[in-house]
Amino acid sequence: MADTTTTDTKLKRHPVRGFLYGIFFGLGLALVVIGQSWAALGTWPPFIVLIVGIIVGTLWATFGPAKAPKGPPPAGATLADEPAPESEPDFEPAPVGAEPEAAAEEPIEDLAPPPTEDEAPGF
Repeated sequence: MADTTTTDTKLKRHPVRGFLYGIFFGLGLALVVIGQSWAALGTWPPFIVLIVGIIVGTLWATFGPAKAPKGPPPAGATLADEPAPESEPDFEPAPVGAEPEAAAEEPIEDLAPPPTEDEAPGF
């Protein structure tokens, strides 16, 4: 039998993102509670609803169903433990202390002469 190895795909969880989404969920739910007059604005229930939203969002991001990876990694992908292969630069660097190449100076003939005092707008 041939010994084949496959890379295991690990699902990535995002509890911090769930915390942030939970804040928005809790704020929205608290606004519904206040808007429906189920609780007054200056009381504890809207704050408790916000905390419950944060907890629900964090738990959902940590333990809820995760999406499967969309496909296998690209053929040229490397693992984080392996160093990236060395590549040659696309240009030849200039030696240290060399003068930079001067741009070709072309006379600019399309510019109009500066306005005289008679033509200048007054401010």
